[in-house]
Amino acid sequence: MLKKRYANLIFKSQQQILGEASDGEKMKKKAKLCEKQLEEDKSNSQLKRDRKEARIAIESIKRTVHFDDGLHAERDFLAIIGATSCW
Repeated sequence: MLKKRYANLIFKSQQQILGEASDGEKMKKKAKLCEKQLEEDKSNSQLKRDRKEARIAIESIKRTVHFDDGLHAERDFLAIIGATSCW
């Protein structure tokens, strides 16, 4: 992050020290590369945060329906009406 913030300052100081145009182009490429890497890091960290939030949300879901709830309801109904069960 500091490299991005001070890329122009670093570029100017290195240009003054070296005085070569080719190094200036290299520094511009490095600055662009640093900016690109920062953006990728931000997107990766955002993606990791989103995944973590989703994982927490899924883990916090409580089971409200079980597979055999329908079977229990049918048995209770048959017991209430006094029918004999087929099982």
